[in-house]
Amino acid sequence: MARVNGLLKDVEGQLNGLTLYKRNGKTFVRPSHIRQPHRLSRKQLLLRERQSHNNALWRALVATKMVFFEGEKPPYYRFMALNLFSPVPYLEKRQYHSGHALLLPNMVLSDGPLPPISYQLGDVDGQPALLTDLTKKEARKDTLLLYVLHQKVITHQNWLDQFYLSIKVETLTPNDFTLVPSTLLSPYKDIRGTLALVGDRFVNPMLGFGLVRVKDGHASPQRVVTNCTYYERYTTEEALQAAAKSYGGLTGE
Repeated sequence: MARVNGLLKDVEGQLNGLTLYKRNGKTFVRPSHIRQPHRLSRKQLLLRERQSHNNALWRALVATKMVFFEGEKPPYYRFMALNLFSPVPYLEKRQYHSGHALLLPNMVLSDGPLPPISYQLGDVDGQPALLTDLTKKEARKDTLLLYVLHQKVITHQNWLDQFYLSIKVETLTPNDFTLVPSTLLSPYKDIRGTLALVGDRFVNPMLGFGLVRVKDGHASPQRVVTNCTYYERYTTEEALQAAAKSYGGLTGE
């Protein structure tokens, strides 16, 4: 801020990137736009990267139109508050602005008061499967939604990978399941056995899955299981430094 004397002392407004204004009968000048530094500390970068990537995940989930988050806060804020247990990927500025999203293990899919479903990737008689602790009775009385997350990647020889996340939701029937004698998840829950989803897609390393119980507009709290490791290349120190460089570097480094 500088005081103005001479010909401009009675002028107010903007002039060539400067703002002239009066205070206590005197005229002062300052830049029209205050420039804030882009450089952040390592902790600030982590928080920003988590926030920006969770926003991209939220947009992918909302696109399904099957969003179930209950609580005092709106669904978006509930999702952001709960989705703190997945790894933090470090994306460069241009990747963030392109809406890139990565398939992460343990991403939250839903939150509600219904009993959660336990599940894990495994096999049934040598076939890839999603093992669950569901019984036939539960499969008949509740609506079961299978969320299928697909990590799509386009690689370039001399350019950054392009990647995005798509999510599709399938409504299941009891006929979609295979009854198995028992699983590691529920060896004693039901003497008649528990249910599993069987198919080759459950071994696809670019897919993730979540099974949500829905009844009367309420849902169970569920998270993603996946064998996808593509995200790991964006959780390294090298990825952190590349992301920081795209924003002007880290403070103190």
